[in-house]
Amino acid sequence: MLAIHIRKESFSDRWIEYCQSRKIDFIKVNIYDSGIISHLLKSNVKILLAHPTHDDYKTSLISKSILLAAEKAGIKVFPDTQSYWHFDDKLSEKYLFEALGIPHIPTNVFYSRDEALEWMLKATFPVVFKLRGGAGAQNVFLLRNKKEATYYINKMFSKGLNPQRSPLHDFKNKINNHNANRDWRAAFKRLPGTIRNIMSMNNEMHREKGYFMVQDFLPDNNYDIRSAIYGEKAFIFRRINRPGDFRASGSGVRNYEYHESFESLVDLTFKAARKIGTQAMSFDILFGRDKKPYINEISYTMPAQPIYENEGYWDSSLVFHPGPVWLEDIIIEHVLGSNGQ
Repeated sequence: MLAIHIRKESFSDRWIEYCQSRKIDFIKVNIYDSGIISHLLKSNVKILLAHPTHDDYKTSLISKSILLAAEKAGIKVFPDTQSYWHFDDKLSEKYLFEALGIPHIPTNVFYSRDEALEWMLKATFPVVFKLRGGAGAQNVFLLRNKKEATYYINKMFSKGLNPQRSPLHDFKNKINNHNANRDWRAAFKRLPGTIRNIMSMNNEMHREKGYFMVQDFLPDNNYDIRSAIYGEKAFIFRRINRPGDFRASGSGVRNYEYHESFESLVDLTFKAARKIGTQAMSFDILFGRDKKPYINEISYTMPAQPIYENEGYWDSSLVFHPGPVWLEDIIIEHVLGSNGQ
């Protein structure tokens, strides 16, 4: 028996369609039900599919523990622990990269104000300051000098910062995106709900404080490269920077044309995925001053549309296979296949 955690506008929508079209028995569940583990066991569930994301406070509160408990009960889970324990947690990613020898952007983290200020006095600017969580680069800031660094150091070791930014945050980029997409009517219609959601999440989630994390700034990157590994399939494309910004995440501008670096980067990320032992992982890559690739961030999930628009995938032998595919289908087929279905 297959169980699917239901969440609106998530992978579960297409997973249900997939199972119905192929007459695969499944049940709908809510992993946040108090009796979920007993329910899964009584229903003889062998596989549990879920799609937790950063925009739900229950993700950071408990979802990792629930999915781990399901694994301990002998249930095949997506996302599994190796894919998910570090999700939306850039602090954990730093230590994971270092432990496995994965080439990554040098990152420093300090857990006391005095240590952070001592670092600041010797630092070379600019540097990139990040909160541990957040998608679309909403919690990523370029610090240009000691004054800006001191401000955020003091902030992080006092009141802290909300995990969700105001709707006015990154306003210039939002204007550019809405102008490009011509979706102002829909954006204004969503605005009251967006504000309510941000206020609710900031009320329910802890403020970010008690640490200060900075990465080296890698100049002259007009885009980053995303290489997404799902099972034995890799999808790779460029994400173009926001206008006048150093960040690519959240720009919504992608380029799927072949780039000379793709084959070596696919190989790099297949090797990194094997080291991590993951079912699924997207890798965001930048190039250093030495022209070598460095992994910036990772995530077990990403939007499905870019995978479909990519119109093909690379296998682990670095052979390209043309044709559009849906990410949700790849995931469920990989999990069913690895479970001997």
